[in-house]
Amino acid sequence: MDTLTGRDKGLIRLAAAPFKYPAARERQAREEYALSGTRFWQEVNRILDLPDAYAWNPQAVGRLKDQRTQTRQRPPVRRLV
Repeated sequence: MDTLTGRDKGLIRLAAAPFKYPAARERQAREEYALSGTRFWQEVNRILDLPDAYAWNPQAVGRLKDQRTQTRQRPPVRRLV
């Protein structure tokens, strides 16, 4: 049972692809899918939570979930005033 659309798979491929600069990935998301950088990552996070995403590409989905977890667990930056 494959509930992932071609668009969903493309977003996962784009999120998992290596880019030298994060802005390049977001630019490509804007050009290919008409999504802002924020909306792109919201869609990717929604797709990562689907069981079919892991069944389709466990390596990429696992790595992206690990990155998401690390980002959320990062301590806040303290700034000297």
